[in-house]
Amino acid sequence: MESRLRATHPLYKVIVFCGFLGFLVFLTQLNNEISDLELKESAPLPKEIQKYYVKTSKCHIPYVDPFTPEVMEFYSPETLVTCTNDSDLVFTEYNPKIQRYILRIDEEVAMDLMNNTDVEYNCFYREVEYGSEADTFDKLGSNKYFSDGYVVPTHVEGIVVECRTADEPSILLQKDAFTFVQYEPLPKDMKKKHGVRKPSVIMYGIDSLSRINLRRTMPKVFKFLQGEGWFEMQGYNKVGDNSFPNIFAILSGYSAETAKEHICDTDTEGCFDKMPMIWKYFKNASYLTGYAEDESGSNHFSYLKPGFQKKPMDFYFRPFLRALESKLDITQYGYMPYCLGRRIANRYIYDYGRMFTERFVHERPIWGMFWSSHFSHDDPFMPSAMQEKILGDLLDLKSAGALEETIMIFFADHGVRWGRLTWLKEGFLEERLPMMFIYLPPWFRVTYPSFVRALKINQHRLCSNFDIHNTLKHIIEMGGTPDGPVLPKAFDCPTCQSLFHVLPEDRTCAQAAIDDHWCTCEPYIPISDQAWTDQISHSVIDRMNEYFVAKGLSALCSNLTLYYVIKTEIRTGVDVKWHDDQLPELEKAVYRVKFKVKQNSADFQATVTYNNVTQTSEVNVEQISRTNSYREDSTCIEDKLAKLYCICFSDLKS
Repeated sequence: MESRLRATHPLYKVIVFCGFLGFLVFLTQLNNEISDLELKESAPLPKEIQKYYVKTSKCHIPYVDPFTPEVMEFYSPETLVTCTNDSDLVFTEYNPKIQRYILRIDEEVAMDLMNNTDVEYNCFYREVEYGSEADTFDKLGSNKYFSDGYVVPTHVEGIVVECRTADEPSILLQKDAFTFVQYEPLPKDMKKKHGVRKPSVIMYGIDSLSRINLRRTMPKVFKFLQGEGWFEMQGYNKVGDNSFPNIFAILSGYSAETAKEHICDTDTEGCFDKMPMIWKYFKNASYLTGYAEDESGSNHFSYLKPGFQKKPMDFYFRPFLRALESKLDITQYGYMPYCLGRRIANRYIYDYGRMFTERFVHERPIWGMFWSSHFSHDDPFMPSAMQEKILGDLLDLKSAGALEETIMIFFADHGVRWGRLTWLKEGFLEERLPMMFIYLPPWFRVTYPSFVRALKINQHRLCSNFDIHNTLKHIIEMGGTPDGPVLPKAFDCPTCQSLFHVLPEDRTCAQAAIDDHWCTCEPYIPISDQAWTDQISHSVIDRMNEYFVAKGLSALCSNLTLYYVIKTEIRTGVDVKWHDDQLPELEKAVYRVKFKVKQNSADFQATVTYNNVTQTSEVNVEQISRTNSYREDSTCIEDKLAKLYCICFSDLKS
């Protein structure tokens, strides 16, 4: 008997029928799955989850779209304004074989300037001579005539050049100025091979440029900074109001207040010479040091400050800047010089930085900081006009091979502090989140993989100026001996650390030495109760008026009175969800208030702890932000902090 079933067997028919039913069920399920998938793909996407620069357990810093509709209503990229249309009659070139600068004269330009006549002309320079103090120059030297191909003597670091017709009276054809970073050979003791390779450090700074405004005004620069080796510190939060406290924290590890208590008063002559500034540590580690800023009136160490009594670095630009500002024609843009003679002011700074870097970076470690204020301080959109210039500076350093040797810090002190951007919903973040990019050269990334890993993690963790200070100290320590001294860390932040070590995930602003008023970690929500918000602002103004009395300024500064409240917000904390109609009845809470006073329509923003029972406030007046220009309101006093709040009786407007 056959063991297999015949096709006519009844059981065989049952099996075939069941198989057919199963196949139909499979097709139906497949059809349903395809239909469901099509429905999902055609349905509207869920609302995008909010992005964050930082989102940790204790800190939420929201990402800000640089191109919101509110910004685009008034954002307009600026066009670069040049200082002259004439070609250079005199220019310089550097001969690397003889390591000397050479002056060149363009005869064709000379003919154009003289309208192709046969008149003879002469060119001469006057040397910029140092003054008796570090921040000055005494005079220009006597006329030194030169011809094409003249080799500049190695002692000359700055010159003012004139070319004139030989006739009497002579006619000025062109006036210009040049600075030089003259090559210095390595000291004998540095020619020995070091066991550990030391990275150079170049700090390239732009005043008042937030990471938001960088993306908005310099997209090409931002794209360059996305390249390999670059790290954006997206949790970088400023620690003070204006340039000085933020830059001082990076370069010294101190605030002015604790420096006064433990070392010296930064408002007194000679203090900056005594301070343990970062360049002193680099100098002690055999680094060559350089420094330049582009506007002497708002220099970090000289704006309402005494400056230096002694030359602070090996290559120090300020005396040459004073000469340029006094001997060349100046074109203003806003309140600052835009053109120094024939050149945009920042060109002198970054040319000086480029020369300093190219002269030395390939044979010895260097530290330099090169800072520009004039084009970004008064106009938040002017950086758009400078984009190609700044990108060119970065590309020049790259093409010269400088980035192969150098840790580069491309950064700002703070964002825009007044004007229309500060009135936006995101204005609080625009002001408090300066850009901070750190570049690590290839050899460094290979040699120190753990530091690279830490920096990658730290990109999205809260950090401050004091961490940058500690990072600079860490770089210095890398080139030392294993048993060498450990350098002191930032005095004002015992819990701060080098960014080459992983920062705590649960870090708070207090742990980074960022006071409440500057902290961007905790969310606030608006409150609309008019009586409540008026009370808080009135209490803040009371503290401000008491401040004038305590400082002995009440005879010069008008008492302030509330005009109206612009906005009041209450701090909720990162894990709390409140709504305006469900605010808890708290005895004491932290508020952020923005208000206008009647005196000269001055605008202020304060972070205040307000007691709703006693109707009193706790606020540090010297951390209240002035959010419109105070330049013409406080001419009667010189106190750098009090100028933010004082409306002089002599400056009162009707």
